[in-house]
Amino acid sequence: MFFNFLDARRILFYMTTLDSAKLNKKYKITKFLTLDEKLCRRILELGLTVGQTVKALAESSLKKVRLVEIRGYVVSIKTSILKSICVEEM
Repeated sequence: MFFNFLDARRILFYMTTLDSAKLNKKYKITKFLTLDEKLCRRILELGLTVGQTVKALAESSLKKVRLVEIRGYVVSIKTSILKSICVEEM
């Protein structure tokens, strides 16, 4: 089934990305929105895979970096990267 452009915009409007996720709540990764091979490889090497549980812990004062808990360890990730990770609240 094919979607037109307006349907795709509606779907993306209702998706939550990890950069806009509320702090101290657990989320499950549903999919990645990037096609860049280097960025996908970097995301996967950090341990961010589909189905993985993550938690946004803190945000910098300029909102350029977020602390994210993944598999028991804490990582700081730029919000430009987090915009390409779709999540759903658990």
